[in-house]
Amino acid sequence: MDAIFSVLKYLVFGFFGLIGLLFVLAVLFGRRIIKRREYEAKFHDDGGREFAEFDIELSRIEKQETEDSFKAKFILRHASLGAGQRVQVFLDDTLVLEGMSKKAGRIILGDEHIKTSLEAASVGQLCRVVYGGVERFSAAIVPD
Repeated sequence: MDAIFSVLKYLVFGFFGLIGLLFVLAVLFGRRIIKRREYEAKFHDDGGREFAEFDIELSRIEKQETEDSFKAKFILRHASLGAGQRVQVFLDDTLVLEGMSKKAGRIILGDEHIKTSLEAASVGQLCRVVYGGVERFSAAIVPD
């Protein structure tokens, strides 16, 4: 009985010791990201289901980057999108992202598709999605 208690004691102390060690390593060697701005626009259908999301972020990694970097991501899953269509995402009248859909009904645009880096975005600006030469969806950006 005493041996079982000793084994359990070592297992519990070992587990919490490992958790503590991982926390100390994360504090010492982890990267700290400083976010200046982070906004999103979500697009919903009539039933309230989300079919698209647009995220923008202005941030930098402390002690590694001296300048803020702009990151943007757009995900769309909608039946009206055909394969090979050019999708453009505007913030008010500024083209932010542009790319071609590879599959019908789905597209993911990331940092490699950025056309304009926005230094000054604000809450309430209108995010517009255009494909097929027609504005399909629009929503205001809100803090993320």
